[in-house]
Amino acid sequence: MLNEEKIRLMTKAAAFESGEGKKALEMNRFYKGDYISLHLIGAWFSYTVAFCLCVGLWAFYKMEYLMTNLHKMDLAAMGKGLALLYLSLLGVYLIIQYLTYHNRYQENRKKLAAYNHILKRISDIYQSEGGGTTAEGAGRHENLTGN
Repeated sequence: MLNEEKIRLMTKAAAFESGEGKKALEMNRFYKGDYISLHLIGAWFSYTVAFCLCVGLWAFYKMEYLMTNLHKMDLAAMGKGLALLYLSLLGVYLIIQYLTYHNRYQENRKKLAAYNHILKRISDIYQSEGGGTTAEGAGRHENLTGN
């Protein structure tokens, strides 16, 4: 006889694993600090490339002015100004990225906790039906959220 609750729970678990759960399960391989740090390094790299491209485009746009007035410019002050602009915007960007990835991690932990609860209920159903584990290991319960 089919257990409707077990089928419903297994359907929910399969839908999670094939849908939004793919990213959550992939993210679960990392500690929170590692996950955020990895993405902050990527954000720093992409910001640096974007900043250099923007400065290059600005220089290309102002090329005539720069070439005629290059000997009159204080290049050290211009370099300091660019460095200050780079660092200040980088700080703002990294703070935004930190908050974004921290929130994503926390949301996915909540999703994984719900998924873990579904797996525990499925495991309990298997244990009550058969009194043991199955060949697929459904009786074994792994805590995916680290709790």
